[in-house]
Amino acid sequence: MRNLLLRGLSAAAVCLLAFGCIKKKNAATADEKAGDEPGAGQTVASSPAAGDAAPPAGARNVDSPLESNENAPGSTIPGVPPELADSSRAYETWFAKHGLDLNDPKMLDADPDGDGASNRDEFMADTNPRDPNSRPGVHPFMRLKEFHEVKVPLLLESVEGETARIKHLEEDGSDNGKTESVRAGQTIGGMKVMRVTTRKEIDKHGEPFDLSRVELDDPQSKEKIVLVKDLPTRSTKSYAVLISPDRQTSVSVKQGETFVWPSEPSVTYKVIDLRPEQAVIQQIDTKKMFTIPAQ
Repeated sequence: MRNLLLRGLSAAAVCLLAFGCIKKKNAATADEKAGDEPGAGQTVASSPAAGDAAPPAGARNVDSPLESNENAPGSTIPGVPPELADSSRAYETWFAKHGLDLNDPKMLDADPDGDGASNRDEFMADTNPRDPNSRPGVHPFMRLKEFHEVKVPLLLESVEGETARIKHLEEDGSDNGKTESVRAGQTIGGMKVMRVTTRKEIDKHGEPFDLSRVELDDPQSKEKIVLVKDLPTRSTKSYAVLISPDRQTSVSVKQGETFVWPSEPSVTYKVIDLRPEQAVIQQIDTKKMFTIPAQ
């Protein structure tokens, strides 16, 4: 049973987290091809498109991280731990490191930490199968320390023709009883009304709903704000603080901006979404999405 597990995992050892499981193109025999068949949940890279230039004779298969590194001791692949890239026996090291029994036929599909990811998935992502906070899709070393939400103190009540009726709110979002009617070109709360738009939609149940909006310009912060009927609006002044597990590194970020983590100067991330319970970021070069849970 151990030999069968090792045979299946040896094919998995050539997989990158960012690209999924890539099947070797230069398999020499039918037996090797059979051994490279992807397991459940894995994907296979598509064949090159017609017209792609063929590699020169003797060229190495750069699609395989192990092949591209096998003759370069000490070299690394960005985003892949050295122990996963430097040895074809890396799977044995990884499973032993986390105290998993290779002789157990159910071990690959087990989920010791109950985070919804199997041991097979955690091996492919090089996450900790015994830590529910370390799982595929979750950033390995960033955590959300705090989220500071700043709301725009205005709420759009209605739009009639070219006139918008807007309610003023307190800092905590409560109604202070003051309401104004404004049109494009006028100001409210120190901001200029750029556009008033009536917009009606039909939801999936066939019911009409109102998505009328007012676009505002804040001359002080240079912020562009869109009020949508009956919906609270978050200011771009809102920000989150991301922190490392050892609490030695922290970065403040805003939604929509890009940033670089100090220990990864060559990697750029973009903030996709910020919420009190989590942040969502995207690695620019790989397009891979990560969730950053609150610590």
